Amino acid sequence: MNYLDLWDTYQHLTYDQLPEDVVTVANQCILDWFGCAVAGSAEPLAAILRDQFGHRSGACTVVGSDLMLEAPTAALLNGASGHALDYDDTGSRTGCHSTAPVLPAALAVAEEIGAGGKQLIAAFVTGVEVEGRVFRAMGSDHYARGWHTTATFGTFGATAAAAHLLGLDKDTYAVAMGLAASHASGVKANFGTMTKPYHPGRAAENGVNCARLAAAGFTANPDAVSGNQGFVQAASNGNPPAGLPDADDWLIMGTLFKYHAACHLTHSAIESVLKLRTTLETEDLSSLIITVNPALLDVCGIAEPRTGLEGKFSLRGTASLAMQGFDTSDPATFVDDVVGSAAVQSLIPKISVETDDALTSFQSRVVWVDNNQVAHESFNDLSEPVTDLDAQGQKLDTKFVSLCTLGGVDGGTRIQALKELASQERVAL
Repeated sequence: MNYLDLWDTYQHLTYDQLPEDVVTVANQCILDWFGCAVAGSAEPLAAILRDQFGHRSGACTVVGSDLMLEAPTAALLNGASGHALDYDDTGSRTGCHSTAPVLPAALAVAEEIGAGGKQLIAAFVTGVEVEGRVFRAMGSDHYARGWHTTATFGTFGATAAAAHLLGLDKDTYAVAMGLAASHASGVKANFGTMTKPYHPGRAAENGVNCARLAAAGFTANPDAVSGNQGFVQAASNGNPPAGLPDADDWLIMGTLFKYHAACHLTHSAIESVLKLRTTLETEDLSSLIITVNPALLDVCGIAEPRTGLEGKFSLRGTASLAMQGFDTSDPATFVDDVVGSAAVQSLIPKISVETDDALTSFQSRVVWVDNNQVAHESFNDLSEPVTDLDAQGQKLDTKFVSLCTLGGVDGGTRIQALKELASQERVAL
């Protein structure tokens, strides 16, 4: 994988070169992330980070607060808030939450240097495309080993976005990516804690720092990503899929948006349960069997969730919530008092999880066995992005306004400003 080729492809990418559908999806990603960040800024983890780092004053916005901080710190706080609810988008073709680490880095640098909306959007798309190609270079082994790819791939995407805005030349860009190779970190063992959303925050912060340090003359091995003893070799099995997507194969078009406020890999099972609930009552439940790809057990397999954060990463917990009629699209559902309630906990012993290698990560098969031992089955597949972008946009508008309300922000006013981002000569969110 030659990162200088990626520089040739993306470093001079402009807004006007982006296809219309790519611009549409990019704007939807930005809108969705902003809503998640506004609501996430009210979470305890965001308050802790503001208390610890809010003294680092600067020119960059911290979403959901009046703080103006220096770029790396603003990227850190915004990155963590945007992922705090685990309600932000997932990239089916980037191997991670695409927007969470990249946009906060791009936003911070854009504000710092006075860039316009079109520059921000082009840099954001650049970061998503680069992080997706890192995924394609490494394959799925990296995630299976325990790495949180939103943190690792996201560090490279954030660095590329920042480098794009700063206009780094080829050699300096390579140094920035070499620096990123020593920053890319984060493990799945921390899922279900505040540290998971801290990962994309640190990735965004590191991306800003890597680009800025390289621009200032800091040195790093430009081959530290894919060369001998580099990141790809150290953090994967060294047998990635052959070849990278062509430049006109836009990976951002694989974006999947969330409509349940939990780990995306629980959504297929939630949808299956909700479908079964249209004809079945919880009182008529003997057992529920959820069958998923075995890899999900390392991501959302928390067997006995007690807290709101644990509930987001529990197939059994989210299924119990859905069966009880709790609104899994509402972040307020995923709090300790709800997940730990007697009602939710009472159904968890009736729910079991089985695995099937034939299923993809976004597929599930759910069997509801009633009290007469009659089995009712539902299969669901959420692996493909929607093709009706207008309909998707309408759903995201509704989600955005709801999230802004949680964060105490007038979503109706904000939505228009975000939709006119490309017309802004100087980014102001």
